[in-house]
Amino acid sequence: MPPLSRHRPPLYWKYGVSVRKRWHRLRRIWRPDREFEECQYFGATFRVNRNDVIGREMILKRYEWLQIAAMLRACRQLQPAAFIDVGANFGLYICIIGRQRAAERLIAFEPDRRAFGLLREHLALNVLPHAESHEAAVGVGYGHAVLLPATGANSGLSKVVRSHPQGYDVKLVSLDEMICLAGQPLVIKIDVEGFELPALEGARRLLTENHGYVQVESLDESDRSVVTKMAQFGWELCDRINADWIFRRRCDPLQAPLRQ
Repeated sequence: MPPLSRHRPPLYWKYGVSVRKRWHRLRRIWRPDREFEECQYFGATFRVNRNDVIGREMILKRYEWLQIAAMLRACRQLQPAAFIDVGANFGLYICIIGRQRAAERLIAFEPDRRAFGLLREHLALNVLPHAESHEAAVGVGYGHAVLLPATGANSGLSKVVRSHPQGYDVKLVSLDEMICLAGQPLVIKIDVEGFELPALEGARRLLTENHGYVQVESLDESDRSVVTKMAQFGWELCDRINADWIFRRRCDPLQAPLRQ
């Protein structure tokens, strides 16, 4: 495994977060009944819950900002034919990529029915009617899965499980069955709370026939398995930003057809 870069925020950014924290505390005292507020983040507009971990971090302008900035740089370099958001939640990444006009095609997958409703709302709020949104989990093939919805203060922790009394059935699809692209630059984000290996296995053709930039969140012992699986598909681990592993694959001019 190559050495991975260390990411530390610049001093000016830390000062900015400190100021926003104090302002956020004052607003909570001033408007204690106001649960939701509109937030601008990387050029996109969101309606966030300030009592949710993700919403609060977005208000402070620090939620996954390193990952998003890196992905936007990759989009500018690659000019991807598609941005594929697996585990899109309420649409953070896809709305930012869409508002920045950083990819030709926008495709999102989200199985949590509540998060999917927010995703559709945010796509409309950011005037992205051309974005494709699928209310489904991503795995090896067509079928059904059980989703355990997130509870508590973090809306991003819904996950596919074998069974659970509080879970419910959701549609299961694979990227290979849903997306037909070959020889194209792609940017992909995968955040599926422990379901990474089935999602990657179901994208075998897509990953082996295309190139670009892939970000996979992996928090536990599946880290090494994710790296191994991506290497099998020809993708090289190039960085890690917190819990997100970054992979790149260069274009092979002898195999890649000309873009239409």
